[in-house]
Amino acid sequence: MTTQTPPKPVQHPKPYGPVAPPPPAQRPAATVARRGHYLAAGDGAESQLLELERDVTHIGRAPDADIQLDDHRVSRDHAALVRHGRHVRLLDNRSANGTFVNGRQIATANLQDGDEIRIGPVSLQYRVYD
Repeated sequence: MTTQTPPKPVQHPKPYGPVAPPPPAQRPAATVARRGHYLAAGDGAESQLLELERDVTHIGRAPDADIQLDDHRVSRDHAALVRHGRHVRLLDNRSANGTFVNGRQIATANLQDGDEIRIGPVSLQYRVYD
């Protein structure tokens, strides 16, 4: 009788820095979001919720960005999310490749629940949980 060695776990690259979902073996069971404003990265069961806790959240390629997107098509300081009470506004920071909301390039936009944000190749969805 021969014993088989279990296969080694697959190493998953992190294509977009911290917004990439964790590998399946490390993914926690379904979580329920508490009230607040979020960006959802990924799609369906693979999505990861990033809570917008600060009044200003910087998005970009820079190591000190609040949400770091590691792709050459993303500017170092690409965009910012600014909270005003219950409302959130997305501001493009004169990025080289633009910021898009629901397929339209914006300089600034007030976000609504379900809006799709595209920065470089990364799609994020703005979510509000009341």
